Amino acid sequence: MTFVNVNNPFVQAASPTYLFLFLIKVCLFYPLLFWGCYRHVARQRIPVSFYVVLGAIFIFWQPNLFLNDLVTICLAIMAVFYLANPFGDRLTTIVSQFGYSILVYYFASTVCMLLSRIILVKYPQFGSLLYLFLVPIIYGLALLVIRIVRPISNRYLARVNNRHPIAEWCLSLLFIPLSLFFFFVQYNQPAFNQLLGVNNLTGNSAALLIALSYFVLAILIMNHIGKDLYQRDLATFATQQLNSFANYTSELEVMYDDLRRFRHDYKNILISLNSALDDDNIEDAKQSLHQLTQSSNRIIDLPTGVLGALQNITNSGIKSIVYQKISVAIKAHLHPRLEVVRPIDLTKTLQSLDAIRIIAILLDNAIAAAKNSTQKEISLSLFENDNAQFIIVGNSTKESRVDLELLAKIEHSVSINSSHHLGLRNLKIILGHYPNAVNDRSSDHHWLEQKIVLPKN
Repeated sequence: MTFVNVNNPFVQAASPTYLFLFLIKVCLFYPLLFWGCYRHVARQRIPVSFYVVLGAIFIFWQPNLFLNDLVTICLAIMAVFYLANPFGDRLTTIVSQFGYSILVYYFASTVCMLLSRIILVKYPQFGSLLYLFLVPIIYGLALLVIRIVRPISNRYLARVNNRHPIAEWCLSLLFIPLSLFFFFVQYNQPAFNQLLGVNNLTGNSAALLIALSYFVLAILIMNHIGKDLYQRDLATFATQQLNSFANYTSELEVMYDDLRRFRHDYKNILISLNSALDDDNIEDAKQSLHQLTQSSNRIIDLPTGVLGALQNITNSGIKSIVYQKISVAIKAHLHPRLEVVRPIDLTKTLQSLDAIRIIAILLDNAIAAAKNSTQKEISLSLFENDNAQFIIVGNSTKESRVDLELLAKIEHSVSINSSHHLGLRNLKIILGHYPNAVNDRSSDHHWLEQKIVLPKN
C-alpha cells in the first residue's frame, strides 16, 4: 500500500480532456469539499486565497493518500490558527473542529465511493460522469450530515472547547481509523473482499455498513462525552455557587452582628455622653464622642451599599460571582461600586456560564489593574433597555491613558504590561459566539472602561 505520492499530471495525463477534467476536480471541487466541511462546522468564513492555494497544491499533492491528507490537514490547521483566526481561538479548539469536519469528510467520501461502485455495476455508462461529479456529491452529503448531527456536535464542541483540552486532542483523532479504512477499501478492494470471502457487490455493501457503523459509534462517543463533561461542569459550577452563597450568608450574618453591637454600644455611649454634658464634664464628653465616632466609622465602612445592589441580579450564579469578586476587591482595600438599579436577567442574552465567565474575566482584570493605581477603584454596572443589555466594568489605572490600539493588537496574550492584567483572549472567544455583541473600550484620566453591549433577539 502506498502512503504518500507526488505527481505531475501535466506529464502523466492520458489526454487533454482527462487533464482538463482532472484540474477541475482537484482545483475546484477538492478545495470546496475540504474547506467547506470545516467552514460549516466552525461557522466561520475561509479566505478565498485558502481555496486558491489548496487547489494549486492539489495539482501535484493529490488528496487521495493517507499521508498526503494528514500533511494537508496539519498545514491547514496551522494556516487557520495563524492567518484566519478572527476570534483568537486556541489551537486545541481549531484541532477539535477540524478533526470533526475531517471525520465527516471521510465518512461522506467512503459512502459515496462505495455507492458509486454499486451503481456502476448496473450502470457502467455513468463512469465518466461520476469521475467528475463524485466530489460535489460527497460535499452535498457532508453538508447534509453536518446539518443533521449539528445539535450533537455543537454540544460536544461547546463542552470541550477551552475547558477540556485532553478530550479535544483525543477525540480529534477519531477520523484516522475511518481514513485508513477508506484508503484500504479504495486501493485494496480485492484484498478486502478476499478477507471477507465475498464478491465485489457484497464487499462494497459490507464496507458501507462498516463505515456507517463506525461513524455512528464516533457520534455516540462524542455525544456521551459531551453530556458527561456538561454534567461535570454543572457539578463544579454548583459547588462554586454553593460556596459563594455560604460566604455571602456568613458575610450578612457578620454585618448583622456588627449592626446589633453598634446599636447596643450606640445607646450606651449616648447615655454616657448625655450624663457627661449634664455634669459639665468635658473630658468624659470628648471621650464618649470619640468612641461614638469610631463605632460610626466602622459601620459606615461596611459594604452594605455595594452588596445591597445584588438583590437586583436575578440569576443566582451571576449574583454569586459578582459577590465573590466584590469581596475580593474589598479585601484588597479597593473601593468597589456596584450599580444595578433595576432587576436584570443576563441569561436573556447570554448563556449562564458565559455570563459568569465574562463578568469574572472583566472584574479580575479590573481588580488587578486597580491594585497598582492611585485611586484603587473599580465599578460594575448592569442595566438594560428595550433593545439590549449592558455590562460596564471600569477601573482606575496607573497610566493616565491605556493604549487601546496596543490592547486590541495583543488580545492573544495575557497582559498588556505589568500594571494591567488583561486575560481578554478568552473574553474575545466567548463573545465570538455572539456575533451581534459589541465590546467597546475607552480610557482617559487614569480610568479604563469596558462596555459589553448584548442586543436582545
